[in-house]
Amino acid sequence: MKSTLKTILVLLTIFMNASCEDENPLLGEWKLSSWHIDIEMDLDNDTIKSSNLLDEASCENKEMLTIFKNGTINAINTYNPTVKISKNGDKYVFDVECNKGSIGFATNFKVLDDKVIIEPNGEEYHFSGKQLTRVFEDAINIYNIDFTEVIETKDLVLSYIKE
Repeated sequence: MKSTLKTILVLLTIFMNASCEDENPLLGEWKLSSWHIDIEMDLDNDTIKSSNLLDEASCENKEMLTIFKNGTINAINTYNPTVKISKNGDKYVFDVECNKGSIGFATNFKVLDDKVIIEPNGEEYHFSGKQLTRVFEDAINIYNIDFTEVIETKDLVLSYIKE
């Protein structure tokens, strides 16, 4: 009887540990849901403005991050349009070219508080439980009308939601 009880307790402990690991909300697939630039645009001419390029450009978005419990993260089919923005007075002018093919990466990560830190370069994704967000500061150059001078920069904010 004692050995049966011990066996049940051991199996229950193993099951509980395995269940807790599988419930980690960070693990799994995350789809790119927003490619945000702090400029409203209506590139698809539907009269609805958005600061999310995914809502406005016709480029196909298949970007997916996958986070594994072994401490690795990979990205496939990275969304990578060529975006050129100029400014004429107060008006922004967009030229978006959809690139064919895909770019990807695989690397290690660590979790620190609410951040997923990519190794070895220390780039960060912020984790809110329902969303992963990555900010590229001053990543978008805004040029004068003839593209000879950068006149301002904007942050690029990528947001991912759990699939």
